[in-house]
Amino acid sequence: MVSSSRVDPDAAAATGPATAGADTATGTGTTSPAADSLVDWSRVRLGVDAAPTMFIATWSPDTCRWDGGELVPYGPLSLLPAAQVLNYGQSIFEGLKAYRYEGCSASTAEHRVVLFRPEANAARFEAGAHRMCMPPVPPAMFLAAVQAVARANAAWVPPAARGSLYIRPLLLGTGPLLGLCPAPSYTFLVYAVPVGGRAKEGRLAPLDYLIHESRHRAAPRGVGSTKAAGNYSPCLLAQAEARAQGCHDCIYLDAKSDTYLEEGSGCNIFVAHGSVVTTPPAAGSILPGITRASLLQLAVALGYDVREAPISWKEALQADEMFGSGTALVVQPISSVTFKGRRVAFCRTSTTNGTTANAGELSAVNGHANGNGQTNGYANGNGCMNFAANSDSSEVEGEAAEPKGDAGAAAAAAAAAAIGDDCESAGLSYRFGGKTAAELRPEERAALVTFAPVPEPASLPPGVGPIAHRLYALLTGIQYGRAPDPFGWTVKIDMRGPTAGPLHLDQLLVCDKVQGVSEHPPGPGKGLRPLQARPVFADPNLE
Repeated sequence: MVSSSRVDPDAAAATGPATAGADTATGTGTTSPAADSLVDWSRVRLGVDAAPTMFIATWSPDTCRWDGGELVPYGPLSLLPAAQVLNYGQSIFEGLKAYRYEGCSASTAEHRVVLFRPEANAARFEAGAHRMCMPPVPPAMFLAAVQAVARANAAWVPPAARGSLYIRPLLLGTGPLLGLCPAPSYTFLVYAVPVGGRAKEGRLAPLDYLIHESRHRAAPRGVGSTKAAGNYSPCLLAQAEARAQGCHDCIYLDAKSDTYLEEGSGCNIFVAHGSVVTTPPAAGSILPGITRASLLQLAVALGYDVREAPISWKEALQADEMFGSGTALVVQPISSVTFKGRRVAFCRTSTTNGTTANAGELSAVNGHANGNGQTNGYANGNGCMNFAANSDSSEVEGEAAEPKGDAGAAAAAAAAAAIGDDCESAGLSYRFGGKTAAELRPEERAALVTFAPVPEPASLPPGVGPIAHRLYALLTGIQYGRAPDPFGWTVKIDMRGPTAGPLHLDQLLVCDKVQGVSEHPPGPGKGLRPLQARPVFADPNLE
């Protein structure tokens, strides 16, 4: 048996300098979340200093089941060099956040701290384990472990105005072997790191993106729809190449035709044409983002025409607005995209009289001129600017024109069908459970619209579109408790139970298994078994 599944007791993390009391400073997790020893936020490096307590459990080939797990001090793992994860990369992860409701200080006994849609993370984690040939973590165990880590580190959830507690579950093939086959044993662990908010002084900062034309993120029927660790390191070189061209990150094209947008290095992509909001289908090569799924419901509730459909790069260049989404990014406005040496800017209007500021943002980079240096821009109904170049330079690198009318619709439908076929064959597409926008009562929909009204164009920073602004305000409003949550997305942390030591989660009893949530039920003999949604369980620590 390998000793790779427990923290090295001689190398526990030293997170004490960020805390005010001796007990909390040890990182033992033995103090109550409402203890007097509070985090000194002036000394915490957000996104760097980990919270002091983590959860760890192991799967043994002797029992073919997970042990009960325990809360231990955050610290190094002891791994053998032959651990499968180090040699062949059998690993998946998740990312979710705990939020402190506004008006609740860290010293209140109740500690109103919530998680955002943890059942969706549990479902995706289970699907990812199946795809990577790993023993899945039962959703009940996943949810209990995440709750325990949030409870043990409740004092490390930043004030609502400062950020959130980012929670990172990991599933690792830690058993030793030298051969390409599943690991003999596995480790499931959950740790947390406080992170800052995305909007500085309440204003979103847009970023510039490169549409990458020489590298792909994932292929159809591959592991692009799985949150596998190996999907992300290959993005580092593409990111470096994007930054060399003056961009912050990149957007990848599909590996079949190099025509349709897929996603960024760590975010899903949305484009808007007027009131139509489109995102690529979460098929086999695109991660089914939980933030993405949430924004689709919120956009419908706000009255936008929402579509999941292929987006060609030409359609993207003609968009009125573009933004990304993800747990870390939340909503990230994209101020410009660069493709084949040309940059197209979005949403550059910010004057009070309705005229366009910074017009003519379609330009060549690397010193190349774009015709006569002028552009023809037309404003859309959202107060943004859609930039189309003069006729002598409207096509990038001499590409053929986009099919129009019925031909264009037929091409888009064919692309959607092709992506759907790939998705169904892979058996990896699924929806997250919960209430949908179509099920909202009129008064619930009205409350959401009232909370996120259409902003005046002059009030938005350049590069930030009104749709991204509204969706960010509404999503974070729900997460922090400022906005109504008719979907039931936020789950309150149960502050009862232990904050250190064994949790006995192997005793969890699944009381009721509700029907699966597979969007495309796989045919006989292929695909994944249906996923469970919202399992009801009895936590042995709370009985």
